[in-house]
Amino acid sequence: QLSPTLGRGHVGLGAMGRLSVAHTNFVAFLLSLCLGAAVVVEGVGATGRATGAGSRSSALMSPDIGAAARRAAPHSAGGGGGSAAEDEAVAWLVAHKPAGDNSSMEFLRAHAKEAIVSREAFPWAASVPLEMFQDWVLPYTHFDERPEDWRSTFMEQLSPLLKKDMNLQQAATAVQQGIWKAFGEPAIVFKSNQTPQVLSPSDVFAKRYGSCTGLSIFLVDGLRSCGIPARVVGTAEWNRPEKGNHNWVEVWFDGRWNFIDAAPGPATWNEAWFVDVAHQAIEHGLNGIYTPVKWQPKQADALYPVTWRTPTLQLPAIELTAAYQDAGAHPPSWR
Repeated sequence: QLSPTLGRGHVGLGAMGRLSVAHTNFVAFLLSLCLGAAVVVEGVGATGRATGAGSRSSALMSPDIGAAARRAAPHSAGGGGGSAAEDEAVAWLVAHKPAGDNSSMEFLRAHAKEAIVSREAFPWAASVPLEMFQDWVLPYTHFDERPEDWRSTFMEQLSPLLKKDMNLQQAATAVQQGIWKAFGEPAIVFKSNQTPQVLSPSDVFAKRYGSCTGLSIFLVDGLRSCGIPARVVGTAEWNRPEKGNHNWVEVWFDGRWNFIDAAPGPATWNEAWFVDVAHQAIEHGLNGIYTPVKWQPKQADALYPVTWRTPTLQLPAIELTAAYQDAGAHPPSWR
């Protein structure tokens, strides 16, 4: 899966023509939430391009959502002067932005603004502690994919899957099951050996497929856009004769991290095809299981080997091998 390095500069999903309508879409979507009714907005088509034909966003008729939308809508064009919560989120992004990320202040503020909108709009998101929100909702990259402005597109298209009385698990399940068809036809599918050619959300939108890493990033970004704490987890090389690598997704609910494979089709929390082979993982090396924490390097106790780059990129990570080695894994204290 080796391929030339992708560029490091940030882009919006406007790389596919979306940038010119992104904020218009988001404002219209927020107004629909305020009014408690669906409205027709300038559309984003199946590949993320502006359709010009109009698409319909379903409202979540909740007072909390309406209040959040009214607060956010006047500032949605991306300037400064946001709420105290938004300013705090911007400050966190500035303080924790990984080395090599040259994203502008306007870009950071747009992510912060939209993350705060989802935190204040969705009832389950309000239950997420601030530190959890900062670590596992606010960051916009995971490995070395391009920084992109994906939140408003995800939130707009995934909100119709959600109901105001859902809890974190129910919301996460709805996103996991519905995200693959939420952006029109053709539906997004799994295709092996696509890393790093298909890595960022815009890559998945353009190709309509991805392998485990691209789809894991795509699913985690979708979950985060809805205020749900989520992270990518994986191994650079399985401890088995045929080797192979894999990445998947963990989501925080019920006081613990819960895993699921990032692939279209039926899925059950904490069950997957890789459970048995994960029990054979070996700590402190290529055969370990990790989650990258390049936004929070002080939390790292290991390095995640990113083997799709030459030379191998070593990212700060939290080692999770022991949790997956245990046949009765996933205790509430699992960090």
